[in-house]
Amino acid sequence: MRTLVDTSFLIRIAELGMDLLTKVEEKLGTKIMPIVIPRVVEELKALAKGRSIRAKRAGLALLLCETLEQLDVTIKEEDVDLVLLRVAKALGLPILTCDSKLRRDLRSAGIGVIYVNKRGKVRVEGFIP
Repeated sequence: MRTLVDTSFLIRIAELGMDLLTKVEEKLGTKIMPIVIPRVVEELKALAKGRSIRAKRAGLALLLCETLEQLDVTIKEEDVDLVLLRVAKALGLPILTCDSKLRRDLRSAGIGVIYVNKRGKVRVEGFIP
């Protein structure tokens, strides 16, 4: 199953040091094919500048992005979450996230959400094709 991934999920993978994709696949009972959009990569690049722990995690997340399917979309919108929401709605794809605000926005828009909390617990909300 193809799913969009947001910045928070990619950073959570770097933070927890575990294979969250496997946990998600076990929860859903199907193979996941994560897809990243250019705005998420741009956001990670901005976060990776500096010497903080978060910057280092963003750098690791950027390395992970190199192994993921890249979706070439051009939506002139500053807010990464809005771009993800529009792409998900247009393509009928769920989103993998760890961002509670994005999670609420996706639920309100009727978009499927695969949410991973700080401890790595996976929750599925909405319709996941």
